[in-house]
Amino acid sequence: MKRKWLALALCALGWQTAQADGFDDMRLRWLNRTSSVAPLPPDDPDLLMQQAAQAGAPDHYATLQSSAALGLPAGQLWSDLPLDKVSANLTSTVERLQSIADAYADPRSPYYHQAAVMQQLQAGLDAFIATRYTATATAFDNWWDWQIGTPQALNKLMLSTYDALTPARIAAVCAAIDRYVPDPTRRTAPNGSVSTLLETGANLLDKAFVVVMRGIIGKNGDKVRAGRDAIPAALPDVTSGDGFYADGSFIQHTYVPYIGGYGSVLINDIARLYYVLAGSSWPIDGTPLYNNPYHWAINSFAPFIYNGALMDNQRGRSISRWAATDHVAGRSTIMALAELTQSLSAADARELKSLIKGWAQRDSSFGSSYFTPVAGNGNKLQTISPLDLALVKDILNDGSIVARPEPEETRIFASADRALQRRDGYAYAVALFSPRISAFEYGNGENLRGWWTGIGMTQLYNADLGQYGGSYWATVDPLRLAGTTTDRSGSGTPGGFKKYPNTRNLVGGAELNRQFATLAMDFAMSGVTGTSLSGKKAWFLFGDRIIALGTGISSSDNVEIETIVENRRLAGVGENVLTVNDVSQPVTTGWRASMAATRWAHLAGNTASGSDTGYVFPASPVLNGLRESRIGSWSQINTGGPTATVNDRYLTLALSHGSNPTAGSYSYIVLPNRSVAATAAFASANPITVVENSVSASAVQDKEQGLTGVVFWADASKTLALAGQPYLSSDKKSAVTVQQRGTDVQLAVADPTQSNTGQIRLELHRSASAVLSCDPAITILQRSPTIKLAVNVNGSAGKSFACHFTANNVAMLAPVADTFVWDDATQDVNNGGRSYLSVKNDTVRYARKGLLKFDLSGLAGTVDSASLTLTPTMVGMAGLNHQLYQTRTDDWSEASVNWGSFPALGQSLAGFAVPAVNTSVSLDVSSAAQAAKGASGRLSLAVLSTSPYNANGKVEYATRENSNAAYRPALQVIYH
Repeated sequence: MKRKWLALALCALGWQTAQADGFDDMRLRWLNRTSSVAPLPPDDPDLLMQQAAQAGAPDHYATLQSSAALGLPAGQLWSDLPLDKVSANLTSTVERLQSIADAYADPRSPYYHQAAVMQQLQAGLDAFIATRYTATATAFDNWWDWQIGTPQALNKLMLSTYDALTPARIAAVCAAIDRYVPDPTRRTAPNGSVSTLLETGANLLDKAFVVVMRGIIGKNGDKVRAGRDAIPAALPDVTSGDGFYADGSFIQHTYVPYIGGYGSVLINDIARLYYVLAGSSWPIDGTPLYNNPYHWAINSFAPFIYNGALMDNQRGRSISRWAATDHVAGRSTIMALAELTQSLSAADARELKSLIKGWAQRDSSFGSSYFTPVAGNGNKLQTISPLDLALVKDILNDGSIVARPEPEETRIFASADRALQRRDGYAYAVALFSPRISAFEYGNGENLRGWWTGIGMTQLYNADLGQYGGSYWATVDPLRLAGTTTDRSGSGTPGGFKKYPNTRNLVGGAELNRQFATLAMDFAMSGVTGTSLSGKKAWFLFGDRIIALGTGISSSDNVEIETIVENRRLAGVGENVLTVNDVSQPVTTGWRASMAATRWAHLAGNTASGSDTGYVFPASPVLNGLRESRIGSWSQINTGGPTATVNDRYLTLALSHGSNPTAGSYSYIVLPNRSVAATAAFASANPITVVENSVSASAVQDKEQGLTGVVFWADASKTLALAGQPYLSSDKKSAVTVQQRGTDVQLAVADPTQSNTGQIRLELHRSASAVLSCDPAITILQRSPTIKLAVNVNGSAGKSFACHFTANNVAMLAPVADTFVWDDATQDVNNGGRSYLSVKNDTVRYARKGLLKFDLSGLAGTVDSASLTLTPTMVGMAGLNHQLYQTRTDDWSEASVNWGSFPALGQSLAGFAVPAVNTSVSLDVSSAAQAAKGASGRLSLAVLSTSPYNANGKVEYATRENSNAAYRPALQVIYH
């Protein structure tokens, strides 16, 4: 349909099908770009929806006529767009002329082929070029409008009205463009002279596109060549400043992560430039690194697009634009990526199309159709172009393209101070800042309250696709964002495009196999809001759980310091259920409480499934909760935004450090998509141990996954101990992630300071029988009795380096005795030799306790770690919890022990939730095994039910006599 309108318009303007030269070939190829994809039927509902939205656009021709009668200054075409101070009005003026040109070519429009309309459009263009955007004027206000926004709009206008333009008119417009964009690679001064400032990133390619299209329209090969020759400078990876980095980061304005802002502009420019230059006398496809944009799409864009939303921590000041929410920005970027597929190899295009298909299918935020127009500026709906509509629908309708699901990965983008973890059903993003990266960007009146958006802000993306959309950024408390440790500072108007740096440089982390990571930020607010707040924050991205630690938190400003665990926007009237320690809290807006000894909390999500969140607090702190209704307006965060008030409801969970803390700390665990029961069970069994949380080191151990993450905060020798035994040592600031499964040991290390010009020396207190792989930057100094490494991090830019070992000596021990005792009538019955051991907490005559014994005396060496595996073969009811103890004596006999001779209990080793029948549970007993190895060599353990249950509270665990060997108890011991 759109192509038919275009053909009619071309005929009306006297367009000939004969192509006079190569410039005409390029121009017509560009104008007929929709013919490069399978056409949509005229009755396609999404196409009709775009047309209906366009029909409701403002009538700029009518206002042009009415403004003409007002005696406006020369060249000012609309009364509401004065052209003497605000440069954005120049761009808007040409865009309005374009809307008139579109109406002239639209058979549905009353202005279709009206000669008077075209005459007045041309007269307006002439006046604008002669008096405002002239070949001699001095630029004012924002350089972008003069060198990118307005010339791009003029090129588009000339293309769409080309055959109605006289050569003199084309020459006049081209001369004006040449005044402000004489060289696409350099910034132009207001007087038209070329400065020494080199253009980079999106700005460079914006200007390259301006010059190429101006060259085509003006039939100037030197201009096309100049635009083409500017492109290669944007293709290589950079190591500083603007552009793409080897780790996938994208930076614009020197210190702002911007894949979702300028990065989107850049990829759109690349797609357009590659297309228009293809097959011309100025080809680009032979340029080295031509295929890099494909790698950007996969390595830089895709990680930050979740179910169609482009993550906010990559969008800079764009988050303050009311008509550009995360899903709108994501859709726009996805359309540009769809255009890029036209210039890729078949294999690369197919890979990118599979991503696009998955995003579009999963993004239901636009309603019944992914292509639904959304509100835009100036009472105008944002629509999808016919080209993009056809491209994406072709992908969706192609049965041979398999929609790619969201990947499961963990990434640290060290050059952008960003990290994210993705697992099935969610993505967790963390925004940091450093001496290299600004806390936020303010400019052009945009992002007035962005102070804390890069200072540890965390965002959890899940099935609640609208969480960060709508009026989120206009209503959320900008000084209490999730993940931040805040003094609520930040007021007034920030400095335009000013860098707000962290004065401390330990910011980054170590990722292991793109599956797990240890992340750290040592921070101070002196370079942002000027306060004395400082501290050390760490995140351990361990799969379906995120552990957050803070230490060394200090402030002397006499204000309360808080760590914000959560600040979630609530649906409807805000009655999402909050459960704390099994108790549902009030749902009334305005509720506020300080909840002592909080072990866990759970917040119901905004969707039927896939958006609940659990929180576990290892230190059982006081948790402060607040439900509030917040009112704001977009104009409060963006001077160009709507002034109308908007309202949202929020629930905040926070940990207070009081006023003037000197050594504040915190710990919490985030459990995405967990139910109330699953959160409670995790808290009860909690496999996470906070090993240390000091100004020397922050470390956690995940016994369930064999993971340990450590941040070494100081350039000093430091040894971390596990279960009282040396485990990992470092001599420099570093982040380390280790996973040990049996004899398989993998380690990743990074220099988060990016300033170490030498080495990091690590010692892992394990021994290795083999090295399976190791990055070249790592030198193995020894493998036994401990593993010693020297890691060359000079110039590594925060990169993670990894080694993979086979550890020495793993023993799988069967119990030498296992049984249970029963509080029966005589208390003297022995149950040795049974195929199960029974555990139950009940009244007299019905209670039972389990016993196991292992012989470690045959192990020659030192015990590093030990874990006990038990498997229940009968579970009387769900929700049971058991406790594992070491007994004080180990001289009992399976053949004779009974209730009366049951050994006294020693230290408690672990509490755990009883798993389902025939499902094993693994329990860390390292400290007990180490103690037993140094004493009698025998490890005696007892299993008890610590809380009374009803008659169904019995559990039977398989013993060494069980017929199924896979269910029998086992003690895995790693030793050297």
